[in-house]
Amino acid sequence: MINIGIFSLSSCSGCLIEFLNLEETILDLLGFLDIKEAQILKTGTFDGVFDMVFIEGSPTNEHEVEKLRELRERSKMLVALGTCACYGGVQTMVGDVGVESAAKTQYGSVIPLKTIVPEGLGTYVDVDHMLYGCPFERSELLELVKSVIMKMDYRDREHSVCTECILRENRCLLDKGKPCMGPVTRGGCDARCPENWMYCTGCRGEYSDMNVESHRKKLREMGYSHEDILGMYNKYYRRLERE
Repeated sequence: MINIGIFSLSSCSGCLIEFLNLEETILDLLGFLDIKEAQILKTGTFDGVFDMVFIEGSPTNEHEVEKLRELRERSKMLVALGTCACYGGVQTMVGDVGVESAAKTQYGSVIPLKTIVPEGLGTYVDVDHMLYGCPFERSELLELVKSVIMKMDYRDREHSVCTECILRENRCLLDKGKPCMGPVTRGGCDARCPENWMYCTGCRGEYSDMNVESHRKKLREMGYSHEDILGMYNKYYRRLERE
């Protein structure tokens, strides 16, 4: 049996809910997994060593950084669950307005904790695997767990969302004038958004062979300003700096 824990830092908890959405499949996995601690599945805590921990969200205060480091010390394998854990997530946009300004807007004059700019888990600890997306793909979670059970290597997808659009014979949304991030976004989602005529917003992050300059040139030709493009690229984490 593999001892696992499922934890959450600052986030919308969508990835935890997605874990539950495995439904019947999770019952099959319980034959191999022993869930020692998970706020969405059971009460109580576990003080021992985890074989695997899944962590969603990103730290937004020093207390969460300490919690993350403590979990890293107690786990043989740490998995970043979803975009926030991998890169920081949409809350990284707080960096554009300043943490103090954002905290005052949210809480007024009484700020409960000293907050920090959110970043991915890898900023603070070693991360063994990342499950990308907002939320992550259930199929990739199952693939990762099966690879651990069978002691096989797990490989990240290193192709674009565009590749999956081509395989599915989708019409290019960039050619339709939509600000699609598919050419510079890691695949693995079966191009779900473009498949439903919604342009990719880049939630799965970058991949090794992307051509950012070509994509930015295309967006400029479509009439988008530098500020527009910054907003597209930096929605989930800071990929471009201001010129």
